[in-house]
Amino acid sequence: MNVKWRLAFRLIVWLTLAGIALLALAGGAVYWSYQQLMRIETARDFENAGLYRLVQTLRNEGGDLTFDPELLSIIRDSGGWLQRIDENGRVTDAYFTPPDVPDAYGPGELVAYWMGKTEFPYPLYLWIQEKDGVTHTLVYGLSNEDDRLLEQFAERGEIGEGSIALPEELANRLRRSGAWLQVLDSSGAELASSNKPPGALGRYSLQELALRSVYADRYGAKLTSFYEEATGRTWVLSEPLSGFAPGEGPLFPPEAGVIVAAVGGVFAAAMAIFALVAYGFGHRFGAPIVHMLNWIRALDEGKYAEPAGRSGPSRSRNRRGRTKGGYRVFGDVVRSLDSLSETLRRNERLRAENERLKDEWIAGVSHDLKTPLSSIKGYAHMLNADAYEWTAEEVRSFAKVILDKSSHLDELINDLTLTYHLRHGGRPPSLETVDMNDYLAEAVRDASSHPQYPENGVRFAPDSRAAWLDIYRPWFQRIVDNLVANALLHNREGTMLTVSVRAEPDGGLSIRFADDGDGMDERTAERLFERYYRGTDTESRAEGTGLGMAVTKALVEGLGGTIEVDTAPGRGTAIVLRWDRSLPENRAG
Repeated sequence: MNVKWRLAFRLIVWLTLAGIALLALAGGAVYWSYQQLMRIETARDFENAGLYRLVQTLRNEGGDLTFDPELLSIIRDSGGWLQRIDENGRVTDAYFTPPDVPDAYGPGELVAYWMGKTEFPYPLYLWIQEKDGVTHTLVYGLSNEDDRLLEQFAERGEIGEGSIALPEELANRLRRSGAWLQVLDSSGAELASSNKPPGALGRYSLQELALRSVYADRYGAKLTSFYEEATGRTWVLSEPLSGFAPGEGPLFPPEAGVIVAAVGGVFAAAMAIFALVAYGFGHRFGAPIVHMLNWIRALDEGKYAEPAGRSGPSRSRNRRGRTKGGYRVFGDVVRSLDSLSETLRRNERLRAENERLKDEWIAGVSHDLKTPLSSIKGYAHMLNADAYEWTAEEVRSFAKVILDKSSHLDELINDLTLTYHLRHGGRPPSLETVDMNDYLAEAVRDASSHPQYPENGVRFAPDSRAAWLDIYRPWFQRIVDNLVANALLHNREGTMLTVSVRAEPDGGLSIRFADDGDGMDERTAERLFERYYRGTDTESRAEGTGLGMAVTKALVEGLGGTIEVDTAPGRGTAIVLRWDRSLPENRAG
């Protein structure tokens, strides 16, 4: 899975979790709204909704029945009372019951009170409901104190010009409660009022009077009315609810307030969730992107390592070396940057090493050029000096030295030219296919006939099968010359060099130059094929150019082969040349 799909998958997971949270939030908001609407309906119509909820919330704790305290508080605040009776009519539980309410009822007596066939001092409601196999019978009554008070206002109040004159105690009671009294004519227009606040209605329609009598919470005031049949007038007593000033009402109906609060809460919570998701997603996946950009910027500045974090040398990994969660998505990118950093570090080391080698090589070449030039220049001065008369024999000896040094310079220049040519992709002028068993025997014989080499110091071991290879003879002869010279001149006296040919079953070919000499240490073996590197034996064959093994490697690779060295101090050196599928197609089989 690439970075794009990993990011998409994680974004889907995050959004799914956010969606689940929003669904849970919406469900909670719906439940809360339902509870609030039920409370509103309970307060308005307690004789139905409230009594139903009383039974639904009834709990049996060790044989004792417990009602919801919030519902009981609504009964108390509304001036009501509650009784629970058993199947025999006896009251088992009572709350806020006035003294004139009986504590036992006969079957016909309770029904007569409930149906209004027998006078009862309070409006009475009966509720019978089963729960958990038990039938509960509740008697709910309402105090008619407001009705009696309004009747007193109507009996003792005197209507004047726009005002109502009340006895002192009634007027004080009206003022203390913050209520106001109005008298309406038959059309609902106000005739007179007492303690009326600014903003109160001066005219009531039939619908307005009815709605205010039932839905007090919508208008912020409880309204009680008394109608006089004889005069056609209506006395209206309005008392502000708790939390409202006289004449003031709520901005929204209670139901609308619940809906606005629920929707507003869900919206605010949704914005908070999305903000958290955006912040979390940005922090978890944006921080790695910023880190990788800083990494790239550091690479541009030549700092070939991952920028360090607070908890360790690597910001993308923890203390145990494992990739951190936010960086796993960008695992491919992090690995690529890490690989690039390692490559750049290696290239920087190689560049520094090459610079060092170049300086050493230039110094060595300069030294090798200066040494024969110094000899040539010295003998030239001697020949040119007027103070001496040189014999013919001395002049010939001087000329021989100058000729030898000139030849060495020519050899050095030719080697430099050849290495430059091969380094820039030079190819052999022509190729010919030869059997290396026959060709190499002759090439080794020519190479080992040098006067400085010991007799019988080289042994050739051909393969029993034909070993065909495409070669350029001058280049290959130079390879053999260099390898033979390297083995015989840089080892102790008596060293034996064995040159063997092996035709591989897969069509490849290998040629092995193995000696039983002193061998080389690891550093010398690593730098054996560097230009102008002679190892530790710098005194052997001082006339050499120092480019022999570098030229050999370049020539082998120019002919399509590879070269490797196997050596260790005390066990000799083996240099192996390999060609893959060297057998020409027309010779196969």
